[in-house]
Amino acid sequence: MSHAQSTNPGEYVLPDDEVIITHTDPSSRITYANQAFLNASQYSLEECLGRPQNIIRHPDMPKEAFADLWATIRAGKSWTGVVKNRRKHGGYYWVRANITSLMERGRIVGYMSVRIKPTRQEIEQAEKVYAAIRTGNAGSMRIREGRVVDVSFPGTLRCMLQPSLRNSTWLILGTLGTLLACLAAR
Repeated sequence: MSHAQSTNPGEYVLPDDEVIITHTDPSSRITYANQAFLNASQYSLEECLGRPQNIIRHPDMPKEAFADLWATIRAGKSWTGVVKNRRKHGGYYWVRANITSLMERGRIVGYMSVRIKPTRQEIEQAEKVYAAIRTGNAGSMRIREGRVVDVSFPGTLRCMLQPSLRNSTWLILGTLGTLLACLAAR
């Protein structure tokens, strides 16, 4: 069954303690799938090995999310986001996915995806944003490295002012760089 085939409204809710793991080759063909993946997707191991990971792509997922995913992981970065997947028989399930490159001798040899149950709040936010993206009504909202971000000037400013490890690191490095430049100019 391809990702373009039918869906139905039946949601499969991941058990709280379940962790879905798959490995793919560089072209996204499944090379490993654990039992949790098989349970959620309704595919047997024989049906999914060697098949593209997108056999579980749900049509509600905007293409922009997957473009962001590929741009991120091909750059060697990890991608984390909320994803709606399609089950073999047409139902769906939500995951918080983390996809990372598998490296060998400095080159990407595949990808590993680890997925867990997202919160209901994460699902509701993703549904709203993904629907807005699909209909062209997302305004300045974009998906960057799996996260929904506001790329408008006020949104960028808010992001910069929110304490996070990444933002704090850049703020500290920027401040140190400015101080060193001032000292060197003396």
